[in-house]
Amino acid sequence: MAPKKHLVTRLWIMLCISFLSAPGFAKDKGVDVVVTDAYAEMHTGPGHSHPIFHVVEKGETLHISKRYTDWYKARTLKGKVGWVHRDELRDTLGLQGEEIVFNEADREAYRDRTWELGVGGGSFSGSRSLSTYLGLHMTRNLSTELRYTQAFGSFSNSKLLALNILHEPFPDWKVSPFFTLGSGVIRINPSSDIVQTEERDNSVLTVGGGFLFYVSRSFLFRVEYNDHTLLTERESNEEVDEWKAGFSVFF
Repeated sequence: MAPKKHLVTRLWIMLCISFLSAPGFAKDKGVDVVVTDAYAEMHTGPGHSHPIFHVVEKGETLHISKRYTDWYKARTLKGKVGWVHRDELRDTLGLQGEEIVFNEADREAYRDRTWELGVGGGSFSGSRSLSTYLGLHMTRNLSTELRYTQAFGSFSNSKLLALNILHEPFPDWKVSPFFTLGSGVIRINPSSDIVQTEERDNSVLTVGGGFLFYVSRSFLFRVEYNDHTLLTERESNEEVDEWKAGFSVFF
């Protein structure tokens, strides 16, 4: 019987631990802040479409417990619970007078983005070009992208498919530089009877860089320069300069 009594005791202890660990008994996490603006408006929900039902005065303490986009769920010492916009908390301090930073939700999403899809246009060795790409962010600093570019020249058209690695050393900057290293294949087709050009496929090595401009929400503006080296069977390889700019969305 002794082993059974020990087993019952253990089960009872486990049940108590599970019961006390249930969400209803979980310690309320969050942060206490002091409103330093003239006032802060409390809405019934996370959005300006929800009515204002309470105004928090300067010097009052709020407990921030939850976030939804740019809205924070807050509770006053008198038990009023509502949602306050981030702009209302811009100058809010902690209980010890320390600065509290409420980051923009969109900026955090930008820094933590996983996928990126973009289109752009520019100049490919003097010819008009259009390109599109799909990028995968492995870390905040490193990403890879599959890019397709088509150029329309006076005497030939080009199609380039490349796989690139991008390094973004300062992802927190609003204008963030990046560097590119990649390789791919290019097909060049003649487009004119005036000058005879040969149809050919060549391997390509790419070195480049540019800047990412965070616009707002899920949009980026991107400018870049790439130096492509076409590995030919001739005595020397070909160098192709490419400039382009375009917009991207991330998610």
